[in-house]
Amino acid sequence: MKKALLLVILTALMAGLVSAQKDSVKVQPRKHHALDAINGNGFYNRDSTWKIGGFLGFTVSQTALYQWAPGGSNNFSFLIGANAYANYKKKNVEWCTNLDLKYGMVANGLIRDAGLASRNFQKNIDVLQLSTNVGYQVKKELYISVKASFLSQLSRSYDYSQTDTTQARFRKYTVSKFGAPAVMTLGLGLTYKPKDWFTLFFSPAEGKLTYVSTDDAGRDTTGQYLGTAYLSNKYFSDVDETHFGLKTGTSVMAQFGAELDILFQKEVVKNVSWKSHLNVFESYTNNNYNTAMPFFYSVQDSMGTINISTKTQYIPTFTWDNDLVFKVNKFLSATLSTRFVYQYNAITPVDKVHNSNGAKGPDGLTDTDKKGVSITTYNKLQIFEQFGIGLAFKF
Repeated sequence: MKKALLLVILTALMAGLVSAQKDSVKVQPRKHHALDAINGNGFYNRDSTWKIGGFLGFTVSQTALYQWAPGGSNNFSFLIGANAYANYKKKNVEWCTNLDLKYGMVANGLIRDAGLASRNFQKNIDVLQLSTNVGYQVKKELYISVKASFLSQLSRSYDYSQTDTTQARFRKYTVSKFGAPAVMTLGLGLTYKPKDWFTLFFSPAEGKLTYVSTDDAGRDTTGQYLGTAYLSNKYFSDVDETHFGLKTGTSVMAQFGAELDILFQKEVVKNVSWKSHLNVFESYTNNNYNTAMPFFYSVQDSMGTINISTKTQYIPTFTWDNDLVFKVNKFLSATLSTRFVYQYNAITPVDKVHNSNGAKGPDGLTDTDKKGVSITTYNKLQIFEQFGIGLAFKF
C-alpha cells in the first residue's frame, strides 16, 4: 500500500514538473526573426519599436477600335502607385516617415512605332512626395511635433500643344521636371493621433520654399517673349517659373505660414481600403509671389498681362489625394485615384475651344466663359482622376 501511495505521489510530482516545464516554455519569449509580419499589414521588428510596410499597385485601362463606324480613338493608360512607411514608437517618442509615388501615362491614338509613340504617349501624373514627423507625447493622443516634407516628380512633363515641328524638328515644351518645381516645408506644431489610421498635424509656424530653375531663353528684360526666332533649345528644355506662382526671373519663392495636414488610411469595409491625404497651407508672408497673369483678348486675338492684388498671396493652397483600393483576390485589385490641387496664382492649361461657337483659341493659358467673355486661368481647380484594374501587393 505504501509503495502504491509512494508511486502515486511520485507520478503526481513528475506530472507537475512536466506541466511546470511546459508553462515555463510558454512564458519564455519566442525566438524572433529580424522582422515579424502581421497579416500583410506591415512588419514589426524584434522589440516592436519599428513598424514598416507599404503598398505597390499597377493598374491599366485600354480601348481598341478597328474600322469602328461611330468613330473614336484607340487609347491606353497605366498608373503605378506606391507607398512605403517606417514608424518608430518608444515610450513618449514617435517618428513617422512616409514615401508616396505616382506615375501614369496615357496614349491617345496609335503607338505602334517610335514616331507615333513620341507624340501620342503622354504623361498624365507624376508625384514624388516624402514626409517625416517626429513627435514627443504630452498627452495620450497629443504630440509636440516637427514635420518636414519634400515634393517633386520623377521625370519631365511636356505641353505637347507647344511642340516645335518646324524644319523637321520635334522639340517638346517642358512644363516641369525633377526639382522644378521642388517644394520643401519645415514646421513646428501639434500632432493629434487618436487611432493608428488617423493623423492630424497643425503648425502655426511653418516655412515653405518653392524652387524652380529659371527660364530666361526667348525673353526680353521685362519678361516678354521675343518671338519664335528666339526660341532656342533652352526655351524648350527649361521650366517656366510663372506656372508655379513665381515672379519672372526668380528661382525661389519663400513663404511663412500655417499648415494643416490630415492623413486617413483604413480598410473601410471588407476588401476596400481608403487612403486620403489633405494638405492646406495658409501664407502669412510671401516673397517672389507672381502677380502678373496672362490674359487673352479675344477681340484683338492677342495676349496681354493683367496684375492681380498682392493680397491674393494669403489665399490658402491645398492638395487632396484619395486612393480607393478594391481587393479582388490576393494580387488582383481595382484602384480609383484622384488628386485635387488649388493654387490661386498658378497658370493652368485649359480647354482651347470657345464655349459658345466652338472656335479654337491661339493659346493654352486662357479660356472664355459661356457668354464668350475672356477669363484668366490662374484661379482654377486642378483635377486628376483615374480608375483601372491591375496588380496590387501589400506588405
